Amino acid sequence: MLTTAAAWSVLLVVGQRISACRRSGGTPIAIPSPAEQRATYLAQLQPHIVEPILEVGFLSTPGAVAGLVRDQVKGKALGFLSPLVGLVYRRKKTAARVEVTRNDLVAVTEQRVYLFEFPSRGGTFTVSGPPIVWSRAGLVVAAEAQGRLTQRIHVRLASGDEVDYDINRGGRDWATFSDGMRDLLLRSS
Repeated sequence: MLTTAAAWSVLLVVGQRISACRRSGGTPIAIPSPAEQRATYLAQLQPHIVEPILEVGFLSTPGAVAGLVRDQVKGKALGFLSPLVGLVYRRKKTAARVEVTRNDLVAVTEQRVYLFEFPSRGGTFTVSGPPIVWSRAGLVVAAEAQGRLTQRIHVRLASGDEVDYDINRGGRDWATFSDGMRDLLLRSS
């Protein structure tokens, strides 16, 4: 699964690389497959975690994708009246939504769940700080039905705190990127 920010980042980088390749007469740079990207994330995260990582995936602020889609549809509708107003509306709303959205690259081990903050504005992921850590003992996770773009999960921590997250679905090969993570979280229950 590719988060909204990561998807925009990939599109931006791919567009820049294709443009650069066309200008220079070179060949386009290949986009990594989900399996290659998973291996990259595992290699980046494993040095920061003592236990072996069983699975990785993404969690994001609940409602972020639905809000982004709503903003884009409203912006397109406004664009029928004035293309410039529609464009400005979409850019402003997207920037505001990205500002309040948190995306986490999640690593699940036998004993714990690690949430590493993923760049919301795109860019390359690097471990930039300590992760949020949940113990899987006492972790209760429930998932709502899979939607077209997201699946909401409800997490109750051993402390009794409750948090909600969305698991965003990417396109094509990326649609199931976080399914393994989700399945392990559900088994924690």
